[in-house]
Amino acid sequence: MQKRYQVFISSTRKDLEEERRVLTNALMLNRFIPVGMEHFPAQHDKAWPTIKRFIDECDFYALIIAGMYGSINGANRLSYTESEYLYAAERGKPLFAFIRENRDSLPANMVEPANGRRRRQLDGFIARVEADLVRAAWSGPDELATKVTAALNQAVSDSPAVGWVRADSIPEQFQTLHADLLDPCSQLGIGQVSIDGVAGPEMRENLSHARTTRIMSTSAVRLLEIYKQPFINALRNGGRIQVLVPEPGGMFLADVEESESAHGPRGMTISEEITIVRQRLLDIVRDAHLSGVNHVPASIGSVEIGYFTTHLRSTLVLCDDHWGWLTLTLPPARAPETASLALNGGDRSLLNVCLRHFERTWEIVTGRGNTEQLGQ
Repeated sequence: MQKRYQVFISSTRKDLEEERRVLTNALMLNRFIPVGMEHFPAQHDKAWPTIKRFIDECDFYALIIAGMYGSINGANRLSYTESEYLYAAERGKPLFAFIRENRDSLPANMVEPANGRRRRQLDGFIARVEADLVRAAWSGPDELATKVTAALNQAVSDSPAVGWVRADSIPEQFQTLHADLLDPCSQLGIGQVSIDGVAGPEMRENLSHARTTRIMSTSAVRLLEIYKQPFINALRNGGRIQVLVPEPGGMFLADVEESESAHGPRGMTISEEITIVRQRLLDIVRDAHLSGVNHVPASIGSVEIGYFTTHLRSTLVLCDDHWGWLTLTLPPARAPETASLALNGGDRSLLNVCLRHFERTWEIVTGRGNTEQLGQ
């Protein structure tokens, strides 16, 4: 993407007209957009709001100081140049300072008189800048232009700013974004990214109508709490719910607990949460039975729980073979603190990989006798 960066040139005018002209040409040749006093209203009382707006819009700020202090800003009794510098610093703009060498050798009409008030203000301003920044020295227009453009080009290389792009280049950039990001996400069946792990109504709808719901989680206690009614609805429709959680007291949980302890106490342990998970599943089965007409047990589906001993730290919720929710979580974080992906089916989809992972893990824990049917 071809960007241009806007540079605010801050300096006095009368003594630096040639320097500004040479620098402006050099900046444009280097694909920068120079902005300076040439663009401001002639009336000083109307200039300051415009100056601030231009500084806000710029990517970089270049200060040039020679022998003059400059015209005074009535708002603070400082020169406009010093006012611009203070405002740019306040706004967090990348600052570059270029101070003229041997200022006393300049013509008398280009230097503030010695011992005068404006000379003292200029010397104080230069001392402030030298205390704040590593400044570069220059002695002529061409040297100034070379040093400014070199500093800005290095800044763009090290830490590019926002910059500006041509409006007609946006479709091309969108096509690149599509090819690099959106198309691969589509091929993987990633339909949504949630930065806070919140699924929204889509989770509730899919859980309510799934024929088979597969859950693989380090705890699942909050999931069963939030979506209790959709699970009940699925059971009443004859659905099957399979839940895989860690084996309480196993080494996997011990490792996770130790890793999460870096964030301090989390309340109950995950082993204690898994005990609650089992009880909540039993409550879901009971409520599904009681939800029949006149409390006559409905023809409900089944709920099974299995216990694994090792697992990638993540949460999987899989509804049949058409929708899923994947949260990749690495300790010490937990699921609500990390991003999640909504998954849709397809030949090369991530959902299919997750389904195979769940089925293989379920097969292993079943072979070890580590599954249990609840509520029978």
